[in-house]
Parts: sequence; structure tokens; C-alpha cells
Amino acid sequence: MRLTNLLDDLVPLPSDIAAPNISGLAANSLQVRQGDLFFALPGAARDGRDFIDEAIARGAVAILTDDRPLKSNKSLSVPVVQANNPREVMAKTAARYWPQQPGLIGAVTGTNGKTSTVDFMRQIWARVNWSSMSIGTIGMRGDTINKAGTPNITQLTTPDSLNLHASISAATKQGVTHLALEASSHGLQQHRLDGLNIHSAGFTNISRDHLDHHLNMNDYFAAKLRLFEVLLIEGGSAVINIDDAHGQQIVERIKDRPIVVKTYGTSKDADFSIKDVVTTDFGLDLKLAYQNKTWHVPLALAGTFQAMNAVAAAIMCHLSGLPLHDSLGSLPYLKSVPGRMQIVHGHPDNAQIIVDYAHTPDALAAALTALRPAATGKLAVLFGCGGDRDTGKRAEMGQIAKANADQIFITDDNPRTEDAARIRKAIISACPNAIEIASRDKAIAVALSSVGHGDVLLIAGKGHETVQLVGNESLPFDDAAIASHLMMQMQREAVQ
Repeated sequence: MRLTNLLDDLVPLPSDIAAPNISGLAANSLQVRQGDLFFALPGAARDGRDFIDEAIARGAVAILTDDRPLKSNKSLSVPVVQANNPREVMAKTAARYWPQQPGLIGAVTGTNGKTSTVDFMRQIWARVNWSSMSIGTIGMRGDTINKAGTPNITQLTTPDSLNLHASISAATKQGVTHLALEASSHGLQQHRLDGLNIHSAGFTNISRDHLDHHLNMNDYFAAKLRLFEVLLIEGGSAVINIDDAHGQQIVERIKDRPIVVKTYGTSKDADFSIKDVVTTDFGLDLKLAYQNKTWHVPLALAGTFQAMNAVAAAIMCHLSGLPLHDSLGSLPYLKSVPGRMQIVHGHPDNAQIIVDYAHTPDALAAALTALRPAATGKLAVLFGCGGDRDTGKRAEMGQIAKANADQIFITDDNPRTEDAARIRKAIISACPNAIEIASRDKAIAVALSSVGHGDVLLIAGKGHETVQLVGNESLPFDDAAIASHLMMQMQREAVQ
């Protein structure tokens, strides 16, 4: 495809600009191949302009960059195009270069619940034999991702636009017709989803998160709003949790758009009103009302808030064309997502062990509140906070643990380049009776030995993650695997 055709109407082009044939797109100079268009963008740590020469040496035939003045003494051998919003242009260029997209795309945004909701959507579609895939924090999931020619994208909540469009196009060629993906605030603000035909948009909730990236909560919310005000196509549908005040604001903001809006929550004003969620021996029992009809749905899931995610997924799948009785009827067959209220079996004294990604104040509070009914004995929690991230939430999470748990273990959780002891100290300032154990595997061992029949232990913060980030190293670490291994040891010791 010629450069001029690829960028037509996306950015002003000089009439005499050279129009080389573009055979690939790249935003990393190390990945440039002969014939590529190289996007030289400013980043958090490095400036893509510093790698233009390297990109050209590797075969880039054109450069697209931002609208900062170019160095006058720099004469480049390839055409250079400047844009005032190069990330938006990059995403829309990617959509032109890889134009194949599934017939139905659903995107879910919110602080918590995105991963479970999009995977539940994939499971519901798959149950009725619709070829489906989900993309998000835990990577790509679906039957097509292991087929030849279908790449497995990196595990970012919302991948960069080039990676995202290339992966979606390849999966579509392999037969995927229904796609559910997470729309993170970073991804929305950085235009990574621009160019996608998003037919259905879901909102779970908003609470404090990513304030190391966003200016404030208003900036964070504005990023989420882009999904509903800008990216959701006309004639599409929006599914909104109106238990959250931000959800009510979204409904108000989009009321004049030509889209279908359905609300859900425990509010009596919700279209899909959750009347009750009861913890049972098998999981949860959901009572849901819609259009003067009441549904009783068993869920093999742990944590009452998972019912909210399941309902959101069912509504979005219904609005994608699935009859409501099939959509809600699929809920009893849902399986939990790795690291999301994941039950780890094998405790010798039959304590219930749960691994969850809860790494924000709201998520930790929701997880503990959801697990309280299952604890006929004590409710214990083990967690830490990440380094080089929002420091304000540390004491807040300590307060939440103190208010909701009977026993607290504070340990390390991806300290990165920060002093791990200082992070733990900030948390413990709000829960002084907590047990502090720096080594996470030792902390898990002690916590497991402290619980018994009727007790529930929540191991929170890392969920699906398989590494511990210490300094500049990524060390292998999997909460569920370590807990399972430790409980096997406990079982062997119990029979000796």
C-alpha cells in the first residue's frame, strides 16, 4: 500500500511528498524491516525520534512523528510526515493496513472486573458455538490463538495499536467472529483502540487506580468516557453499572447518542436488577429481575461481586444477538478466570484459599466483602502494594484490610525499584496489628498454616501474574502455584 493511500485523510500531506510502497508498520526501531513505515513517537522513558537513523538503516522507507519542530540540520533520506496526534494516526493507519475485524467487537472498561467480564463473554459465545476470542490482561484466549498465523499478543491490558490490529486481523482470518477485549484507561487515552468497530461497550466501575499515570480522578474518568462517546459506533449498545455514580454519569452523557443503553446493578432503577446474591456450597445463587421476569441462576464462582461481572457479560452477549435465555442460561457453566477469585484446592484442614488480582482499594474491599459470607471462621488476607506506583493507596488498603479482615499478612508485591520495607511500612501504618513477612513465599506459607476448617484466606494483589518484579529483575512467582505446592507439602507432613 502506498504511503499516501495509507495516510489519506488522516494527516495533511504535502502534494509533492514521495509515496513509497509500505510493506509493514513498526513503532520499535529494533523491529523495523525493509519497506516499513516507522512511527517515531515520544515515550515515557525514550523518544522515538532518537532512533530514526537506526530505523532507516534497518529499512524504514518513511517516518511518521509528532508535530514538534524537526532539527533543521537533519536531512533524512526518506519522507517524514508530522501529526499533532500521532498515536491516533498510528492506530487508524494500523486499521487500514490490517483491515480484517470480527463482525462483533465488545469492549469493557472500568477499574475492576474487566478481565473476568471479557472472558465470561468469550465463554458464553463459545457455548453456543460462536467462534470467539478475548484479549486483555491475561493475554489472548480462544480456540484460534494456537492456529498457524495467529500471533499471541503480549499481556498488556490493552496492547499497543499495531500489535492489537495485527493480532485481531490474523485471528479474524482464522475464523473469529466475536471478540471481547479490555479497554484500559491507558489504552483509551493513548488511542490504542481507535480504528476498531466497537459494537458494544461495557462499564463495570471506577475507583482509585493509575493515579501515577493520570493527573487526577477526573482525567482517569475522561479516559474511560472515550469508549462510550467516541469509539462506540452509532447503532451499537452500552451496558452500564449504575450502582457506580460514574456509571450514572455515563448514561447521562450518552443519552442522546443513537445507541441502545442497558443498565445493571443492585439498584431498583437498573434495567437488569440484581435482587440477591447468596453464597452456597457450590458457589453463588443469583436472583435477577428484568422486564417483570425473575431469573434464578446458580454460578460456580467465588465472591459475590463476580455475579456483577457475569451479569454484565450476559447482557453484552444478549445485545450481540444471543437470545436472553441462552445468554443467562450459559452463566451456570462459567469458569473463573486465572487469578480472579481463583479457588486453590488442597488445604489439609479444608480452609478455603482464594487468589485474586485485587490490587486497588476498591478491589480489595470488594473481594473481602464478597468472601465474608463464606467464612464461618476467620477471614484472613495477605497482600502488599507495588513499587513505583501510586503511593496514596497503600495506607488506604491497610485501612480496608483492618476493617474487613480478621487476620492480616503484609508482604512484598512487585516492589520494583522502591525500598520494599518502606512500602510495607506505609501499609502497616493503617493496620498496626498486621503480621509483616517480607518474603512473599514465606508469608504465604505462614498464612496457610494459620487457617483451618471454616476459615477463608485471600491471597491478593498478583492474581494471574507469574513474576515478582524486584529492582530491574523479573523473578518467577505464581501465587496459585506456590500456594498449591505448599499445601501439598502440608498434606504430606500431615500423614507422616
